[in-house]
Amino acid sequence: MKDKIISAANSPHNLEILYRENPKEFAHAFRDAFVEQHDSAIMQVWNERLFFKEPEGESEISTSRWRPRDIWVAIALSLIAGTLAKIPHFFSKVDDELFYSRNLGCIVAGALIAYFCIQKMCKRSLVGTMVALLIGATAYLNLLPDRSNSQTIILSCIHMPFFFWSLLGVAFLGGAWRDLKGRMSYVRYNGELLIYSTVILIGGMVLTGLTFALFGLIDLSIEEWYIKNVVVYGSIASPIVATLLIDRIVSDRFKIAPLLAKVFTPLFLLTVLVYLMAMILNQKSPFTDRDFLIAFNGLLLIVLGLCVFSISERGSREMAGVVDFMNIGLVSVTLAIDVIALAAILFRLTSYGFTPNRVAVLGANLLAFGHLAGILWHYVGFIRSKSDLDHLDRWIVRYIPAYTTWTLVVAVGLPLVFWFK
Repeated sequence: MKDKIISAANSPHNLEILYRENPKEFAHAFRDAFVEQHDSAIMQVWNERLFFKEPEGESEISTSRWRPRDIWVAIALSLIAGTLAKIPHFFSKVDDELFYSRNLGCIVAGALIAYFCIQKMCKRSLVGTMVALLIGATAYLNLLPDRSNSQTIILSCIHMPFFFWSLLGVAFLGGAWRDLKGRMSYVRYNGELLIYSTVILIGGMVLTGLTFALFGLIDLSIEEWYIKNVVVYGSIASPIVATLLIDRIVSDRFKIAPLLAKVFTPLFLLTVLVYLMAMILNQKSPFTDRDFLIAFNGLLLIVLGLCVFSISERGSREMAGVVDFMNIGLVSVTLAIDVIALAAILFRLTSYGFTPNRVAVLGANLLAFGHLAGILWHYVGFIRSKSDLDHLDRWIVRYIPAYTTWTLVVAVGLPLVFWFK
């Protein structure tokens, strides 16, 4: 690294590339390189950038972007969203199961959309459009007939939150939804959101257990009140607080999702291979076993997430390594599983006829197959040095609108085509 820095001492562009590839190694080697190139104005600028010391008497510049206003925004949104989530508690005639299945996604997504609209100061026209779409989609769900055994209505309630997720992406990007790099940042945000929200919820569970135990020692039963109030508000607030941490505290300093993806990729690859062998040895077939087919579809989503998070933080100029070959192996095996799943779905369609569930699963599998096939194609091209990793990043994020489109087809189209069957 020292030799590379010295060679690039007169090139700001090449120095920036070296720094982005490995900031820690760059900073460590720069001190020795600067001794030999201290006359270079460019090297002097980099020295100040890396090792700037605050003059005495002045306050240290905070690396955090935390502001008191951010805390109040998060608290206000948590209270509003939590209160909306408690509507069945305020009005006994409101059915809990029906309300939450059709409104919970809107409440959580709406709070997060409001957060980013406030922080990014989105244009009024954009905010108005997103609010109209959010309210319209939620109203559509609530106007659907109350049929607990309807496949299409269940599919609508499952798929509509993904449309809300797409609206959240537009708010995250401040309306610049064509920005492909911004889309990748949004994908990274979702990985971090999942992890931080889970950690916060686990901490809340520990606090809840401790609270029950402490009040139980003094013979006070607060379980019912605590669950209806503290647990509800705390659960709704967890993604909002997690977003605040990701956006204002953690920022780009430390990402957990890509690290976990790199750890679990080889474990998942081994698990999938062993699972396939066990399935063959035990003569289990997804053609006749519906549970296996459901498990295959869940596996597709997990593998897709692992690959995306592993790729998202990878330096575009890094040489191919073991993790890349692990990703390729996992995508290849998952594609083979998807082919089996597609064959099983087609078999069930031709044997038992069309149903809303089979149509929805077929479309989701075709979408996942196309996405994974493109990832494999671009990844292999990168390994063979025939394409840049940026092509792979662009393929990943350009495919997202296809999922949004299919979500609307399932959520809005299928209930009408099958007439709420």
